Amino acid sequence: MFAKILKTLRKSNGTTQCELAEKLGVKQSTVSSWEIGRSRPTFEQVIEISNIFTCSTDYLLGKADNDNNYVYTDNKTMQNFYVDFAQLSKAEQTFLVKAVKAYVQSQK
Repeated sequence: MFAKILKTLRKSNGTTQCELAEKLGVKQSTVSSWEIGRSRPTFEQVIEISNIFTCSTDYLLGKADNDNNYVYTDNKTMQNFYVDFAQLSKAEQTFLVKAVKAYVQSQK
């Protein structure tokens, strides 16, 4: 299931195997092996692929029927976000929280 989903995602995003391999720091032949089901990526690589294609890991692994465009980030990214967010004024923080909530509601 993963092999088919990866290939479909890659092609629908107009990404070549070489481009994806470069983003992941692997060889093109590695991506090719994943797409034909000969081998599988590591857990960390699955997370990175989900970030690249802005989809859930569940979707990549065939556990979700649709791609809900979930983005998973590592802890360091979230820590940096919180540090940046904390530097904003209370008014700016409130504005951003409201904007995110409004955006999420508009996507439903």
